[in-house]
Amino acid sequence: MDSNEVTLVVSDLDGTLLDSQKNVGQRTKEAIEDLKNKGILFGIASGRPVESIIKLSKKWGIDDSISFIIGMNGGAMYDNRLHQKEEFANMDGELLLSVIKFIRQGVDKHFGKVHFEVMDGNTRYVEWSSPYTLENADLYGEAEVIKDLDSYMPGRRFDKLIIRSDPQDQPALIEYSKGYQSPMFNAFATANDLFEYVDPQINKGYGLQKICDHYGLDLAHVVAFGDEANDVEMLSLAGNGVAMKNATLPARMASNIILDHTNDEEGEARYIQDEILANAKGELDTPYVKMG
Repeated sequence: MDSNEVTLVVSDLDGTLLDSQKNVGQRTKEAIEDLKNKGILFGIASGRPVESIIKLSKKWGIDDSISFIIGMNGGAMYDNRLHQKEEFANMDGELLLSVIKFIRQGVDKHFGKVHFEVMDGNTRYVEWSSPYTLENADLYGEAEVIKDLDSYMPGRRFDKLIIRSDPQDQPALIEYSKGYQSPMFNAFATANDLFEYVDPQINKGYGLQKICDHYGLDLAHVVAFGDEANDVEMLSLAGNGVAMKNATLPARMASNIILDHTNDEEGEARYIQDEILANAKGELDTPYVKMG
């Protein structure tokens, strides 16, 4: 794909757009602002809720440069210009509760204490909180609400289930989780301490397709950046999938390009400036259309 054909750039957050301190570097801010000035749409694809990313993008100082958000690993999208959100799937509370009950049986036998986070928008419903989980929720623009999940979840629907564990326990948690499979959910790691359950049709590639349909754009002219297993479908679907130097093997294998720089070295910004903006020709007249 020629760089001057790029009409849309989409980026994962953690390990990709953000540095290790969860900040956006100055070079990255300038790069995505320059994309906007060239008429190239820029957006974020994350496992986080749309509402959290809206709040955090203001903190990072990039909210004016973002055209769209793909949240919940592809389960929701948001048009930042029209301020409209669309959701595609959520999950039955009793199904997710059955997962929780199964995982509980493995605690202290196969792995250590875990933290269940049942997501509805940017609200986490949890069984207990600690200074760390509350600080983490605040860091990601989310609210943590303590509930008796056994009584609260039946009859309700949620966006997804996150299981937070000690990184050293995650391999055992993932292996144990294989003992309870269902066509009603997909489960995958999104970080070395996070393991998530989502609707089986949902992934970032699904969200990217919805965004391209929304704007009337061709996937062949999309550049996607990522670093983790939950980026694989998006990296595979985009015309150019770009993996960070720090990317996991699945993300590398799904990509056309592997960068020479990490997220802490602003590898994404370097590629945008050197390969996309350096070859972009003028401004593109990219239409905005109304969702729904």
